[in-house]
This record gives sequence, structure tokens and C-alpha cells, in this order.
Amino acid sequence: MKKTFILMTLAAAALTACSTATKEKLGLVKQAPNEFMVMSRAPLSLPPDYNMRPVNDMSAMYEVDMTRRLEGMSLGEQKLMSKIEAQNTDEDIKAKIEAEFRELNATDN
Repeated sequence: MKKTFILMTLAAAALTACSTATKEKLGLVKQAPNEFMVMSRAPLSLPPDYNMRPVNDMSAMYEVDMTRRLEGMSLGEQKLMSKIEAQNTDEDIKAKIEAEFRELNATDN
């Protein structure tokens, strides 16, 4: 009994005398989080009207006049929209994209 106590005491003394690299390998050193690597998350929020039902007719959602869209934008955003010619959008773009995907999938198979 006395020998095991002495051996345990010597083992504990030997572990405390180890370098920090050895302590890290043995898992004896606690790693503190780096405060510069922590990213804050945006708070969760509910929609303005939680009881609102989804829209059944999705086509009405996309039929927005470009002048109404530009009203809430800054001058820089308005210039960007004019450069990319956002007012000249194609009404049937979704169908065209789906057709192109179908063609690509057909040629891959």
C-alpha cells in the first residue's frame, strides 16, 4: 500500500514536471478559445406577421414594376441596376433556364 502511494506520488510529480508540449499531447492543458476567431451570429427574428399564409399565385410575386423597385434603393444601387439593364428582364427566363437544364441533363446521359 505504501509502495503504490509513493509510485502514484512520483508519477504525479513527473507529469507536472513535463513540458507544455507533453501536457498538450496528454490532454492536461485546457485550450482557451481565441476571442479574435469568434464570429457573432445575427439574432433570430420572426417574420412581421407570423400567422400570414403563403401566397398561392407565385406569378404575382414576380410582376413588380422596376420603378417601384428602384424607389427604395440608393443612388449607387440604381446605377448598378441600370448598368446590368435590370429593367430589360425577360419575362420567361425561368422556363428558358429549366429548358437549358433539361438539355444539359439529356446530353449528360
